[in-house]
Amino acid sequence: MPVSWGIRSVVVPMAIFVSWVSRPGAGAEVTVVLPERGHPFLACTAQELGRLRQAYRGSGSQQGIVADRVQEAQRFLGEPLEFPPRGGQHNQWYQCDSCETALRTVDATHHRCPRCGKVYSGPPYDDVIFSQQHGRNLQRMVTAAWAYAIAEDQRCAEYAARVLLGYAQRYEQYPYHSSSRDDKSRSGGHLFEQTLNEAADLATEIGPAYDLIHDSGVLSAADHQAIRRGLLLPMLRNIDKNKTGKSNWQTWHDAAMIWGGALVRDPAWVQKAITDPQNGFLYQMGVSVSKEGMWYENSWGYHFYTLGALVNIAETARRLGIDLWSNERLHKMFTLPVHYTMADGSLPRFGDDVSSSARRVGRLFEPAYHAYRDPQILALLGDRMSFENLLLGRTAAPVAQPPALESRVFEDAGHAILRIGGEAGLTAALTFGPYGGFHGHFDKLSFVFFGFGRELGVDPGRARSQAYRLPIHTKWYKATLAHNAVLVDRQSQKPAAGRSLQFESARDYVLAAAACDEAYPGVSQTRWLLMTPRYLLVIDRLRSETGHRFDWLYHNRGEKVICDAVRDDVTLAGEFPGGEYIRHARRGAADTAIRAQFPDARVSTHLTMAAAPGTIVTTGEGVGGSVDDGVPVIMIAREGREAWFTAVLEPVRSDGRPQVTDVQFTPAADGPVVTITCGTQAELVTIRPDGKVSVAPGR
Repeated sequence: MPVSWGIRSVVVPMAIFVSWVSRPGAGAEVTVVLPERGHPFLACTAQELGRLRQAYRGSGSQQGIVADRVQEAQRFLGEPLEFPPRGGQHNQWYQCDSCETALRTVDATHHRCPRCGKVYSGPPYDDVIFSQQHGRNLQRMVTAAWAYAIAEDQRCAEYAARVLLGYAQRYEQYPYHSSSRDDKSRSGGHLFEQTLNEAADLATEIGPAYDLIHDSGVLSAADHQAIRRGLLLPMLRNIDKNKTGKSNWQTWHDAAMIWGGALVRDPAWVQKAITDPQNGFLYQMGVSVSKEGMWYENSWGYHFYTLGALVNIAETARRLGIDLWSNERLHKMFTLPVHYTMADGSLPRFGDDVSSSARRVGRLFEPAYHAYRDPQILALLGDRMSFENLLLGRTAAPVAQPPALESRVFEDAGHAILRIGGEAGLTAALTFGPYGGFHGHFDKLSFVFFGFGRELGVDPGRARSQAYRLPIHTKWYKATLAHNAVLVDRQSQKPAAGRSLQFESARDYVLAAAACDEAYPGVSQTRWLLMTPRYLLVIDRLRSETGHRFDWLYHNRGEKVICDAVRDDVTLAGEFPGGEYIRHARRGAADTAIRAQFPDARVSTHLTMAAAPGTIVTTGEGVGGSVDDGVPVIMIAREGREAWFTAVLEPVRSDGRPQVTDVQFTPAADGPVVTITCGTQAELVTIRPDGKVSVAPGR
């Protein structure tokens, strides 16, 4: 059976769709009919638009939500509409090259570094401001289009039409450019510097605005031709030249193609968006999402960013009569995040992330609840009404309870989440999964640590100012040095994947163990994390046929780091890549147990590491969200063909005292024994020859 689109049709084999369409059976074909009814039919259905119009004509809180959208548009209708002289540029250029920190805008052509005072002007700095202006134009355009659709205020449709026609006239006239400033790059565009940006704007603003005002009467036949030939088709062709395969970029490309194809009435674009064997929606869901529902880049920021595209695709397809929501992995992408929630409500800042939370994505999750009616998703939605609530027909406040948070291991995604009861409510996350590509970090077997509702052990994620092009990104944020990991020979890891060895959740403790043999050629590392209500025990074993230097790294929030073992001030710049980002460094030697403290006004973390001969200790202040965000760090170095590190991390309230008084590591024929002394009690942890751990509670 063909797919009917007016006078055009495309046959879509159902065998391709069998994993996501519950009807009809395998081997059949599916017929998708482009609605012959008028616009809008992609931004919303007639029933959905009817809900918004009914709310607008009514009273109370629902009326206020919809009226706010209309009034917002009516406020800017009289303001001048300005188009920048050229396309916009990536925010990564809005940095001081010397200080590696974000610039501050003086005016449209002057941009000052807040640290050194240097003023930048001209491209690409001005172009970042142009990008903001383009973004504001497009956002106002789609706001005005919704205002027209709801209130039928012709002035709003006219405003949206002016923006659409303005960009249709300018799109191909704007010079082609890219974020790398390489005009030959296939990833560039005219309106924005990336096919990614152009695709996202086509799918979320340009397409919806055109759909919403299409039948308003403000566009002539010539205007429709200008928008299609001058904007939609050139954007589609530009996006399609940059096929990116397994990538968050391609998900947004697919969203643009399904929107653009429907608007220009060419079903081939829609089919490509869904079934392209190396780029389409089905391909992405098969290769880019773990069995548990984690986006492969292992960054919650990019997980949610990609979900924005996938929701856009699935909702647009739904309005075209195509069911993509029934894809099982898509469903899991919404239910997985809450299980990673840390003690402060955030998600682990792995990879290129800044600060993500499962509870700050309600509007993104609203269509998912509409599709699945899953109480796990409902529990994450806000209790206040929103535009999306009304559009999709959910008027009742959530009544579902979030799932109980437990210790879990996600083998395919490559994470172990440790939780334990007790006053501190300790939580940790260990990462051992596959390398996440461009937005992944060299952080295999690193971990984050939380307690008393606060972040303690830090993964810095990426710079808040998106410093992708600057040395600090590769030499710090992405590098092993910035993570709670082990550095070998003072060099970052290679792209690598680890594996889970053991996971056990008992009444008094939680245990996770993982190993990696790929991060450093010829070096094998095993890491055990054992959490009790009082502390987190971290044990590392590194082995090699040849000798190496091993630096155990730990970054913890606090005012500073105090360690009696360090005595001399040192400068780390030039000693190893990224050393220049560690300030106030001090160094010393220790043959006895190492004790360090990360004091803070509310919670202080105490570190106790078992003794080993020839240990070198370095402390200092590393980098958090920016060069102005200092995070204390300790580096504990040992050399040889084999090294063991055994450390206890014990957070206490600022007015409390640590209970751990000593940590000892004792080699033995049947496996080394770790003894943690807490007052008069001694807790024993034995690492058996097979690598498994047994725990004897304190007596």
